[in-house]
Amino acid sequence: MALRELTIRNFAIIKHLEIEIDDGLTVVTGETGAGKSILLDALDLLLGSRAENEMIRHGEEQCEITAIFEIKGLTEVQEWLSEHDLSGDDEGLCLIRRVLRKSKPTKCYINDQPTTLASLRELGYLLVDLHGQHEHQALSRSADQRRVLDQFSGHGDAIKVMAKLASKIRRLEKELGSTTQVRSDNADRIELIEFQVSELDEANVVEGEFEELEIEYTRLNNSQELIDGIELAIDSLFENESSNLTSELGRQIHSLSDLQEFDPSITPVNDLLNTALVQIEEAQSLLNAVRSKIDQDPERLREIEQRRDTIINLARKHRCRESELPGRHQALHVELEELKDSSSQPEKLQRKIKEAKASYFKIAQAISEKRQLVAEQLSEEITRQMQDLGMRGGELAIVVEPQISDDIVVTDHGIDHIEFMVSTNHGMPLKSLNKTASGGELSRISLAIQVITSQKLDTPTMIFDEVDVGVGGRVAQIVGSRLRDLGKHAQVICITHLPQVASQGQQHIFIDKVTTDSETYSNLVKLDADGRTTEIARMLGGEVITERTRAHAQEMLAAAN
Repeated sequence: MALRELTIRNFAIIKHLEIEIDDGLTVVTGETGAGKSILLDALDLLLGSRAENEMIRHGEEQCEITAIFEIKGLTEVQEWLSEHDLSGDDEGLCLIRRVLRKSKPTKCYINDQPTTLASLRELGYLLVDLHGQHEHQALSRSADQRRVLDQFSGHGDAIKVMAKLASKIRRLEKELGSTTQVRSDNADRIELIEFQVSELDEANVVEGEFEELEIEYTRLNNSQELIDGIELAIDSLFENESSNLTSELGRQIHSLSDLQEFDPSITPVNDLLNTALVQIEEAQSLLNAVRSKIDQDPERLREIEQRRDTIINLARKHRCRESELPGRHQALHVELEELKDSSSQPEKLQRKIKEAKASYFKIAQAISEKRQLVAEQLSEEITRQMQDLGMRGGELAIVVEPQISDDIVVTDHGIDHIEFMVSTNHGMPLKSLNKTASGGELSRISLAIQVITSQKLDTPTMIFDEVDVGVGGRVAQIVGSRLRDLGKHAQVICITHLPQVASQGQQHIFIDKVTTDSETYSNLVKLDADGRTTEIARMLGGEVITERTRAHAQEMLAAAN
């Protein structure tokens, strides 16, 4: 569960290197100026740090860095990859690649899928903990200080619940802001619709009413003309004594009946005339019925005209047809109910926010109390470790300050302001860690923290640079021993110039700078047992390696193993 392979092409003074890295403690050594920090620099670039063209090897157009991480068992890493749709074909491995080009934008890949620099950084924080200069150190970031404390406290599940509540509260507050604005915007609209609905309620226009009114209005408005026309038709067709259609048709039917015996072909004609006579008689009945219904009722006509005008005016006001008024009435009722419901939404949302905040602050308070207890314990243990690591009289205190106020901003990480405070010398006041400690001191404090928290922290790979600056002798031996202990729980890579630290490594990488007539480049070599003895002897005695320094080197290696 760590960095397995690292490939570097045209980075700084490296032409092409491929190296496999084992579990446990890997030490990196080399002469001054050989580029011992090259692994840290390359990984830092790979995992999202700022890129500069000067990083590309002279004479080349681009550099490329690739790393393969084993992530089996790293649940947080696997979940992150899944959430970002960046999981690879082999779920147990993660391939990260970055290409830096002189004249074009940098390219980033996770499992061969293009991604952003921000995503590289996010994933990088989960995979590698870099302990180098101030700008690289996770320990100098407030968020990572909190992460160290929380992982050591072991309340990760509670923090996840709290973060979900925080997200819910933010969502509800955003919705509340929108609905409050909507209520303000809708106030005039509600007033208008209430008036319109009241007016339509009073009018109570029903489906099909206007069509029926139109028919009755037309009949009453033209009643005299209808009466005169129908009576004339009845008289002409049926009732005129001297000549009417019914009598004449009856006579002709009788005459033709007498002729049928002379010519049978007249029979169908006579049948048709009989049928016509029946229909004429039915028409007479219908005309009489229509006439009987036509009244000259001026009062009823005025009522219809008033009702008709009311409906026409309402339709004009609502910009619709008269027949569409009932549907418009119903639509306004629905809209009014929805607007009134949305106007009451802020109160509902405020109740939900209040309930969610009550749950949030209950969990946040419990987490805060545990943080304060654990912070005291962790501070004491780190301070003890600092004494052994060459910082006698030094002290580290983890300050947890709950932020309680009515206007506190809800965050995923709770109500606490957490800060690591340090005093590197006896009697000196505690000051912020990232403003007080030197690079070497910060690395040693980081080492102390990692040793204590290693069994609870889940970052698989840790890299230390300058962890042994300013120490030697017994302290250097302790530093090496602590790094080796740390390697039991995580993969540790340490760049060192001290033989006491180098001798503790389970894997030893030597960086050598090669110069020819035409070029200079760095070379990385994994040392075997004899190579390790020679390198540690060089670190002990310089360029001239004697039997005595070799014996001393062998003794140190034997003691470490």
